[in-house]
Amino acid sequence: MPNSTQYTLDDFAETLIKEKNYTTLTEAMHDELKKDILDRAQEFLIAKTISKLSDENAQKLSELLDQNPNDQQLQEFIGSCIPDAPNFIGDTLFQFRQTYLGLI
Repeated sequence: MPNSTQYTLDDFAETLIKEKNYTTLTEAMHDELKKDILDRAQEFLIAKTISKLSDENAQKLSELLDQNPNDQQLQEFIGSCIPDAPNFIGDTLFQFRQTYLGLI
């Protein structure tokens, strides 16, 4: 049975939108903003991941990205290549959050 309380990237994006305190978003604007946050967060995570990988694993990541992986596949790849991957992912998303909200 899946863990329905698992915090997802969708949840992360929704939280950032709430923390930014946008007051005049239409539903379409909200959806577009959420997509933009998800795209930018994934790009940020991939860039940070690449900096930690060997050349061989960077090539494997490139091949995986060519297949348009879902979040789970990307997390599994990171978990197989980076020690303490959950903390790495959490720290990376925290850095993204700080940047997005203008806190650093």
